[in-house]
Amino acid sequence: MIDIQKLADDKGVARSYIDANNVLQHIDGEYRKNALEILGYPVNDQKALEKVLTEQKRATFKNMVDPVTVINDQDFKQFYFRIEESASEDENATVTVVVKLEDGRKIENTVLLSEVEIAQYETFEGVTYDTRRYKLISHFPYGYHELSVSVNSKNVNKKSAVMSLIVTPYKMYLPEEIASGKRVWGVSSQLYSVRSHSNWGIGDFADLKQLLLGVKKCGGEFVGLNPMHAGYPYDPNSVSPYSPSSRNYINIVYISVNDVPELLNCPQAQELIHSEQFQQKLRVLREKEYVDYRGVLECKLEALRCIFDNVKVDDKRSNRGLKFLDFVEQGGEDLQNFATYDALMKHFHDEGKFVNSWEQFPSEYHDIHSPFVKAWAKEHEADVKFFCYLQFLASEQLTAAYKAAKEAGMLIGTYRDLAVGVAKQSCDVWGDVAKVFRTKGSIGCPPDPLGPLGQNWGLAPMSPEALKQNAYKPLIRMYKSNMKSCGAMRIDHAAGLYRLWLTRVGDPASKGAYVHYDLHDLLSILSLESHRNKCLLICEDLGTIPVELTKALRAYGALSYKTFFDGVAEDGGFIAPKDYIAEAMSALTTHDMPTLVGWWNYYDLSLGQQLGIYKPEEAQALQNARAVAKQRILDSMHGLGSIADTYPRNVADAKMDDVLSTAMQVHLCSGSCYLFSSQVEDWIGVDKPVNIPGTLDEYPNWRRKLTKDLEDIFEDKKVLAMTKAMTEARNS
Repeated sequence: MIDIQKLADDKGVARSYIDANNVLQHIDGEYRKNALEILGYPVNDQKALEKVLTEQKRATFKNMVDPVTVINDQDFKQFYFRIEESASEDENATVTVVVKLEDGRKIENTVLLSEVEIAQYETFEGVTYDTRRYKLISHFPYGYHELSVSVNSKNVNKKSAVMSLIVTPYKMYLPEEIASGKRVWGVSSQLYSVRSHSNWGIGDFADLKQLLLGVKKCGGEFVGLNPMHAGYPYDPNSVSPYSPSSRNYINIVYISVNDVPELLNCPQAQELIHSEQFQQKLRVLREKEYVDYRGVLECKLEALRCIFDNVKVDDKRSNRGLKFLDFVEQGGEDLQNFATYDALMKHFHDEGKFVNSWEQFPSEYHDIHSPFVKAWAKEHEADVKFFCYLQFLASEQLTAAYKAAKEAGMLIGTYRDLAVGVAKQSCDVWGDVAKVFRTKGSIGCPPDPLGPLGQNWGLAPMSPEALKQNAYKPLIRMYKSNMKSCGAMRIDHAAGLYRLWLTRVGDPASKGAYVHYDLHDLLSILSLESHRNKCLLICEDLGTIPVELTKALRAYGALSYKTFFDGVAEDGGFIAPKDYIAEAMSALTTHDMPTLVGWWNYYDLSLGQQLGIYKPEEAQALQNARAVAKQRILDSMHGLGSIADTYPRNVADAKMDDVLSTAMQVHLCSGSCYLFSSQVEDWIGVDKPVNIPGTLDEYPNWRRKLTKDLEDIFEDKKVLAMTKAMTEARNS
């Protein structure tokens, strides 16, 4: 009889954890069993489970080596291989190791098997195996290499195996200027919320370029973005950037149609766009308080398809056509699969069917390898190519914005945000060739004071074991995709590098368990990619974060994330920003918090009552606690000289005006963190939040726009005075 709880231990399912209140919580054995079921183990069928575990074990010894070994600068340079014990009885037995480097070079070494240390013995199906520790004597460059090992002994058939050898730096990339003491500020922006005179009702990549250059002129060195991940063009209700269709591709809603080069050569599209009817649609979309994703996408897709249908975008006789064809070739099968998914969505939409998941496709299209899918893609080649073209445009425009910022002298430029996962209905799950996603489970978090019932995010987890079996290739590809065209990347819910809270689909979040991932391997790979892409890494380590992860992030050089309102000391006062750790990005507010005006004036609490989030007595208790916090903030700012002596000292007399808003920005800018991230909302006094965690239909999350056009913001004297003060504080 297999001990399920022992098996859960072996597969990385936690027995307990320290919660947000620093209290040890034990995880119910049934929930741990559920976690195994999510990971793919038939826990309710002992015979089937025994068969799965036996096959796994058999494969382990048959393969001789693990699928991957990750070595960083701090590790011993070694790997392990398994061979029948009888091989050692041949005193002339040899082992040959060949490392094929990423650049094509080969390094080979042959030694006697007896010279390779035995680390342990293990018997399986009547055969005893030696696990030997092979010490690599050569110095390998950083990169993704292929290692093959073969044993030649008269006592066993010649054995050979291949593994991925990933060699990485230990410390993550850090710009020299920051390492030398420079402290910088920038802006975090929800790109879709940006208004401008020329966009089509949603912030786009042309706005991003303008925003980057505007921030640079004001003294800022970066613009942080919401995740740019691909969404669902034919399901405008699925708009959360943190629940994407693919983390490998870009959301086409941000394409600036006005900046598409092919538009100049397409009179049909020009006529369409400049028609009075179309222009009226754009005026209405621009004037709306909230982003109308459906209206925006309909206009953009109509115009872009008009361009595509009337201009030969893959013309081999033009540099532009060759550039597109090269993009398609580089994208390979993955890009074709992604484009096929969106083309299928369009197909069913055009038939009048609402389909927002591959699970709603006819059954013959559920499997990406199905001959029906291949035949459909061939039959609808133009539609598939169209969605490849949209990705080409999105990638090109995002790159152009980043390039313009760097050419203007911006130290970091764009920083992108990496969501913790993808939805079950996503293209990434449908196109999961490596079979790393587990659709029976959902990622979330356990109960805490902010969410007494826990949270369930509806994101499909990846199997830690499957990731290793695939040498982390799906993750590596995703990291590479998201470190393009940016100088920094923020990892949302960085706890996922160490462990994820998983519940079965349909179960409440409270009935979950933590499943561990290989922190060493993931951080080492991130370190390699950060150097290759010259990309600073910021890890969102708020909430229930285990001490092991905190220590590892510091050791590897990842930047922490510090929010001012969470920086409460033991005495109830607020920690001085100069006492924050340097290796971090600080912020006053984030997209999951009320704006500065909203927080100070309790707008979030009154809104929470309207939406049924808080009972009146709960909202009043929170307001009372916040009133105390506001006074302590004011005391701290006066004590540290962050605000003029003439400003009121009693919080009852302090209004969230330009003076206080600027002083709070300067207060954080005077701190020790490498980076300080402001928010455009707080520059112009926006009161409504962009997102209210825990709500779905109750509030228009991810739709609220800014209250001023981008062009006007950078001409606002108050904004210019604020950013000038911020720059002076950082430089001092």
